[in-house]
Amino acid sequence: MTTRSHHWIDGAGQLVDLLEHSGDDTRASLARLLLNRLTLPQAYVTVVGETSTGKSSLINALLGQDLLPSSARPTTGMVTHVACRDEAASRFFAIYRDATQETIDYARFRALSEAPEGDVLRLQVRTRPKAAGNVGLHVFDTPGYNAVLSEHEEVLMNFLPNSDVIVFVVGYRTGFGQSDQDLFEAIAAATAHDTTIPLVLAINRVPAGCGLDDKRVTEIRRLAEDGLRRPLTLQLVASANGVPVAQAPLAADGLWDEVRRHAFDSTVLETVQERLQENVLAVLDDADTVLEREEAALSADADEAEAIVRALDITRAARAESLVEIERTMANLETALPRLLDSLVAASLQQVEAEVLGADKWLGYADCAEWVASHCLPFEVRRIGRQLEAHMEVEMVALNRRLEEIANTAIGELDKTVSLRPDDPVRRFTLNVSRTIAQRLAGNAVNTMLKGIGGVGGAAAGAGNLAKMAVKRIGELFGQRFGREVYDWIGRTFTKRLMERLAVAVTVLVEIGSFVYEAQVWQRKLIEQSREAVGNWRADIDRVLSDQHLPLLRTSNVAIVDELYGEFENNPVAAPERAARLADVQGTRQQLAGLRTRLTQTVNP
Repeated sequence: MTTRSHHWIDGAGQLVDLLEHSGDDTRASLARLLLNRLTLPQAYVTVVGETSTGKSSLINALLGQDLLPSSARPTTGMVTHVACRDEAASRFFAIYRDATQETIDYARFRALSEAPEGDVLRLQVRTRPKAAGNVGLHVFDTPGYNAVLSEHEEVLMNFLPNSDVIVFVVGYRTGFGQSDQDLFEAIAAATAHDTTIPLVLAINRVPAGCGLDDKRVTEIRRLAEDGLRRPLTLQLVASANGVPVAQAPLAADGLWDEVRRHAFDSTVLETVQERLQENVLAVLDDADTVLEREEAALSADADEAEAIVRALDITRAARAESLVEIERTMANLETALPRLLDSLVAASLQQVEAEVLGADKWLGYADCAEWVASHCLPFEVRRIGRQLEAHMEVEMVALNRRLEEIANTAIGELDKTVSLRPDDPVRRFTLNVSRTIAQRLAGNAVNTMLKGIGGVGGAAAGAGNLAKMAVKRIGELFGQRFGREVYDWIGRTFTKRLMERLAVAVTVLVEIGSFVYEAQVWQRKLIEQSREAVGNWRADIDRVLSDQHLPLLRTSNVAIVDELYGEFENNPVAAPERAARLADVQGTRQQLAGLRTRLTQTVNP
């Protein structure tokens, strides 16, 4: 480890101490995460892919033992973190949503893998890899991405930007489907901040003798590169015994050798360190900003304190106005979407009826019913989904614009109240609030809700603004404009739900295919069954909109507004304690300023 590395490790440790002393537990936790990553050079590898492509089996091949259940059902957004360490015995942990962890035995680890409990955030196994050179790898086994479990998408989108290497697993036999295409587009969006993050396409369980010129391999690679829109590398993984069956061990040494080369590349590690250092300074500056507001408030006399309250009234009013805009938008959607859905469904049923009545096309009921269930209705549902998505996008983009206008107006009003005296506590407080809102709006604020530091992306990997937060947890990302590509991602989540429910609704169409009808009889029967299926589907989607999708848009937008205008209210300090607290805050700010100066001094490697 270099002198410069020790310099930043020492500085990050001092920052943790200062933040803990000042009572800023949230930023202290974030600084501690940064310290851990600075101290232990590690590589973060995210393994993604469709359900049942063999992701867990590939990780077991890395370990040289079957620790991860390879048949776990994809029932939750659970992630398993495999920490490759030089330890003789494997250890297993459950990480809970309140940030606590529990040591568990292997039996409970497997049980939670297959039937996760609601309060468990993720599982962790610390174990020795098969090859000593892979010590230091941190591999995240993510849930299978498929059309049935759309709640996994947020899990993936949280991990992808924070990866040093992404391994995308595709099954040779199953090939490259629509879910794979969706995920590659998601990877492209999630890693747009750094297109140098390596992506390895692992085609799993290829047959003996399969090479790069294999027709299926060539097709999978072409489709993957089209979705990713940037170069990738390819690894073919065969069964160790040459038998391409799901139970056979995998010959994956070549894959993990390449992952190791990418992850521990000196350029990658240097980039990681640089971004971690930037994040340390960002946390320091953010903490100082909070203390500056507190110092100004504590320095104010009675009249100045009233002026500070008036400044805060501006932010309170902006927040209240923003919440009104959110409610107005949600009311519009709650009124318009069911009507739009009704009209789209009616048009789709007319199209289905026209197709069914084309008697010269069909051999009989079974032939036509199969086509309606497999092609006609899915096509119509996707069309309906796209139009619903487009309507929601228009409303969300308009909401975003209005929320930005409200925030910018608040910034302008705050700036108007600023006095000319540089030492005026009101001036310092008001400028601080104005600057903080502007930084948050522009995406230059520290993410204080970050739960983990990943790879090259780290704490500052990615951003999202007011409307993008409609599908992200509070504080996840902060800053970029809400673009078409982002809403495409939201839309795919919604359209997946539409398609899931269609699969159930059309079952009745093919179940009676064994009966023989005269042409006009079976056509009438099929049209009736189609109307029933679509009617059930429409009612189900209405519940999805009212009970799931629209509430998510509402609560997430409220959360981002709270984040935008939050943390400006200081906890009251009793008069006898004000002087001591002021001195403490001023002392901490002086120490932070000194620490920043030392950290930014040139240090020889």
